[in-house]
Amino acid sequence: MFKNSSIMVFLNDDNENPVQLLEIDKNTQNAICRSFADSATPLLTAEQVEEFDGNWKPNEDEILSINHFNLPDAITNAIRNPLGLQTFAYKKGEEPDIRAVFVGERKETDNTEVFTIAFQRFRKEQYISTKKFSLFYDKETFKLENRWGIGITEYVDCVFVQTQLRFSSYYYARQVFDLSEYYRSATDSEVLNFSTLDVLSIADKKQFNLMADTWIRRKIAAINDSGVLKNNNAIKIKKVAQSCGFDVLVENKKLVMPTEKKRLKEVLGFLDDEVYKGAFSEETYITNSKRRVK
Repeated sequence: MFKNSSIMVFLNDDNENPVQLLEIDKNTQNAICRSFADSATPLLTAEQVEEFDGNWKPNEDEILSINHFNLPDAITNAIRNPLGLQTFAYKKGEEPDIRAVFVGERKETDNTEVFTIAFQRFRKEQYISTKKFSLFYDKETFKLENRWGIGITEYVDCVFVQTQLRFSSYYYARQVFDLSEYYRSATDSEVLNFSTLDVLSIADKKQFNLMADTWIRRKIAAINDSGVLKNNNAIKIKKVAQSCGFDVLVENKKLVMPTEKKRLKEVLGFLDDEVYKGAFSEETYITNSKRRVK
């Protein structure tokens, strides 16, 4: 896999040529391709593959998958014709904004293209800057190297195969691609509407809206979709909370939303079925990951 594949970089969206070719010597190319192939294999051969919905953090033997992932055309076109790409070059004083390094291959069967592409997120620490003292060991002595360069690790963070994007860490994969369209997140208007629901008591709606980070917006979207606040009044919600050993405050027949962010997230998690009582220990637990039993 990836034998003789070109090494490419994926730059941020505002770049006129977001995919560019790394011109490297043959030995380096072979070494990187072997490394990426080895790192990509567990993602390609995993037996436990869970469809990504933003709610489940995979165990060590599981990976996540987005089916029918919309891979940017610039990447597939680059795999088809790497020699037609602009060569990546360093301009003194300008640090390029690399999002990922990738290698890939294309096969065609029955007039159908099949792409297999391995991506490594690129971090700022991987720039070998001329502003730093880069010391390399040579014959028991460290010597200064003042050329600009980049570092590439042996790890792959996500793999695209056929129509799937596979990864074990959403946090790392989203540094390569914008994955927001693949899970529900409340819009500004949804957050505002949520804060005005009759069943809730929110002291400072403006502050609540300001606190609505990505996690909170995802919870609001999930709670809205479940209908839990439409189908249950505050008194019933309090009884359900008590049954699993979780405390919520109800005043004037309204569920009081905490002003402290950590506690607010706990209450939102409870409303999204993330608080439960252990079947045997009867202890109350809060989880940050869940999926339906199949």
